[in-house]
Amino acid sequence: MTIADVFRTLGTQMFWERLSDDHVLDRESGSLIDADEAYLVVRLTEMFLGRSRTLWRKTYPMVHGWASTSDSEEHTVAGPGQLQGLGSGDLERVLVLNSRLAGPTPYTGGDVNLIVGLYSVPGGDTAQALVSTVESFSNLSGVVAHSAVQIMSMVKSSVENILRLSSTSLRLGVSDSFFPNNPLRAGYHVGIGAEAGSIDGTRLWLVNGTLREGPDPMVASPYRKHDYFVVQVERVEVRHDWAALPGIASYSEQFDAVLTEGTGTAAKRERLRLMWPGFDAALRGSVQLTARQAAKIATDVAEDLKRRLEALDQGNPFEDKSSDPDLNGLDATRFELAAVPDHVAPVDAVMPVAPFG
Repeated sequence: MTIADVFRTLGTQMFWERLSDDHVLDRESGSLIDADEAYLVVRLTEMFLGRSRTLWRKTYPMVHGWASTSDSEEHTVAGPGQLQGLGSGDLERVLVLNSRLAGPTPYTGGDVNLIVGLYSVPGGDTAQALVSTVESFSNLSGVVAHSAVQIMSMVKSSVENILRLSSTSLRLGVSDSFFPNNPLRAGYHVGIGAEAGSIDGTRLWLVNGTLREGPDPMVASPYRKHDYFVVQVERVEVRHDWAALPGIASYSEQFDAVLTEGTGTAAKRERLRLMWPGFDAALRGSVQLTARQAAKIATDVAEDLKRRLEALDQGNPFEDKSSDPDLNGLDATRFELAAVPDHVAPVDAVMPVAPFG
């Protein structure tokens, strides 16, 4: 059974529509996410339960997101239970906004499948159940092999087993796919727990990250008629955490060891020449980097290392009078990937084959 099958069993697809770009104020919307050129990030912009109390029992919203591409699959839960440090009470006072559901994932083309479910979770004195549900998903980020039944039952049963209640319910489930004839573009998608024909999408606006309804954004009021969530599909050109990625992070210490060792510059250059193909291969082979950014990283790192070698050749590893601003105050005997400056090389620069040859 697939996750889509579970959604068809547990919930009904209702209103689901991408907001027109001109209905999104103060946020980027509309740019095309081209294959091999950018990263895909999916965020939960906002979620809302139309009914937060049934008789004496409070309920809280919780969203389970699932996104898959040809290279990855990722599951995430977003809800007030993520804020464990605040305790388990008064979770109705907690807002969950702009929570990342998936990514950044290099978009390599092909289909992108997105499934989002809005759950109503019982709370009150047993609000700790929300924390337990989020904790149960803590090991499911990245590529996972769990079946759809396991994952969906975890969202529902992990709460119900604690409360011994059968009141966790899927309020709204949406399944969508982006493919060549349905291009992937940055923007905002709205899911509303009402029949599609009963919602006029031309009256919906996103103003400062909040869904509003009205004839125009100036007089529109916050939408409160039904359960809903807003999901953002974001285009990201560069990921800034590349220095900590598996297979790449270890080169920070390796390059640093070469510059720190008490050998001459020629010996350092030779060691870097021998190490470079491995670093080059790590960048090229990383499924977490786009080819364009991998090329730029290689260019920037090579440029940084060469400038340090040049400073050592000049006999002053602590150059502070150089015409090159990147060398001013630079300790050329130390190196860290995360501190490599963004040089003038464009993002699609040609990767150097042998920068130390």
